[in-house]
Amino acid sequence: MSLHKIFLLVLMKMRGIKTLTLIVVFGLIVIGLGIIGASLLDQISCEGQLFNNNEAPTIAQKLFGERVIGQSFVAPRDGLNRIDVMFLTYDRRPTPPVSLRLLELAGEPENPLATGVEVFHTTTATNAVQNHVWHQFDLPPIDTSGQKRYLIALTAPEASDAQAVTVGGIERNVYLPGTAFFGPTPVPADIAFRTCYEMSAGERLSVLAEQVTRQRPGVFGHVGFYGTTLMIYGGLLGVFFWQLVKLEL
Repeated sequence: MSLHKIFLLVLMKMRGIKTLTLIVVFGLIVIGLGIIGASLLDQISCEGQLFNNNEAPTIAQKLFGERVIGQSFVAPRDGLNRIDVMFLTYDRRPTPPVSLRLLELAGEPENPLATGVEVFHTTTATNAVQNHVWHQFDLPPIDTSGQKRYLIALTAPEASDAQAVTVGGIERNVYLPGTAFFGPTPVPADIAFRTCYEMSAGERLSVLAEQVTRQRPGVFGHVGFYGTTLMIYGGLLGVFFWQLVKLEL
């Protein structure tokens, strides 16, 4: 075989590799955007108080012995099926089991721990709680949770002061539908928590559309603008990669 033919074969193989690389890159971009979109839709079904300023936690934020740290909230919709709480362990090991009780409240009672109706109770395994990470408590969906008031009550009875788990939060009452509790006593603070709800993809998209367009002026207040923008972006991205592939063919 002549050197000229060998050169042409090598060139064709190189072009094939470049084309395959472009297709793989495009596929990875599409997959990445899909993962981001799925994660966004998952977060859309969750609401709560996300702030945490526990750089120097107070003694009241530590779970050990008989102490109870709580947080009241109003469920915005039916289908409550998950509660996430931010904990800090400062990488101490072992971390003790943490118990969570969910109490349904009638109004705003003086002692919600005594009068609340328990609808869920669970305890983590030893070392399940990690440092500065949202811990997820899954519960059977509560079909009629919408607009009801609940109390999250956290304890760690097996922990000593030296093993205490810190509950994340902020020492300001920024979550207006509820407040933090130290034992049965409300305090002007909020723990870092979020509550999640069983929702269809259509319901999540509807909530996302409402959040994106809320109080936006002009065309930015219409969901069609964002849908059209995404379609144009996706089309241009596809055309761009197709043109690159054609150049390599």
